[in-house]
Amino acid sequence: MIPVEDIKKWLTDKIFCALCCGACKMFFRRVLFVKNIDQCRRGENCIRKCRDCRFKKCIEAGMTWTPPEPLSILNTKTDPLSALIFNLSHHEDRREFLLMNCFYHGDPTVLELAKIQGPLKFRPRPPGFPMTLPLWVFTIGITSLDYLRKFVHVNLLNDSDRAVLLKHTFFDFSLFTDAIRAQKRNQDFISFPDGMDIIKPGVVGVTDEFLDGIRCRLPGKVNQLKVTKEEFLLLSQVFFCNPAITDLSESGRGFLNSYQKIYSSALLQYCMLTYKHAGPARFTELLSIFQVIFKTKMDIRNLVILNTLRGRGPNIRQIHVF
Repeated sequence: MIPVEDIKKWLTDKIFCALCCGACKMFFRRVLFVKNIDQCRRGENCIRKCRDCRFKKCIEAGMTWTPPEPLSILNTKTDPLSALIFNLSHHEDRREFLLMNCFYHGDPTVLELAKIQGPLKFRPRPPGFPMTLPLWVFTIGITSLDYLRKFVHVNLLNDSDRAVLLKHTFFDFSLFTDAIRAQKRNQDFISFPDGMDIIKPGVVGVTDEFLDGIRCRLPGKVNQLKVTKEEFLLLSQVFFCNPAITDLSESGRGFLNSYQKIYSSALLQYCMLTYKHAGPARFTELLSIFQVIFKTKMDIRNLVILNTLRGRGPNIRQIHVF
């Protein structure tokens, strides 16, 4: 178990999961709960930073917020659900911006990434930068890892547990984001952001039905359920806080179990507020997406193994090595 004094010291040293001054702490919390910001009028080129640009700087620095306990027992006059969704939404927007406009130099392992303090350092993609299939796979993975590394429960874990959690969950999260992107584009299949097919043509010995399952099964489920952005944000965290992952320490399982209850209570509350009496049924429907993600991941893994045995394996980066 992690000593209580160590947790208190971490919470004191890293307010909202990032080193910040008292003024930034109060500003970030005020924006989360009051949402008193408007879009920058200068195209984010402020000489004196407006509230919108200042808040985005907080997000870039890795500042985030999670309720300290399940919403069902949280005694507060504020609106923690709205604040949580607002926080997650801005972090998702940041992930999407990095995916579409930046690249990461290097080939780190997940363990190396787990030990890095603060957000990862991305570089702007120059005009005409060639995005190949292996590079898209890596960029989607590394931006997912950067997103997932920022949350409170991840930073409470030791380096070993953090690496185990990230290694076993970031690909699932990446697939979920791919399906949500397909939904936004009114597609019934997964593709890379530039429209490139996720599977190279000419796969020998594999049926079209199998390949179509990889491309279409998950976005089909997301489209069928008409998953909202709020549901995607909360559901991702429920899946991410998975205490059943093997190789986690006892203390790591305890942290993840606690935070999974927090995110589950937030998702259930959202469903009850949005769908009223149908809220519990909607909650159960959303949880069924996990099995579809898992099935898609296993099919992709089997396809990679098959191609590798035939000497046609992809150029796999370190983050995808198990």
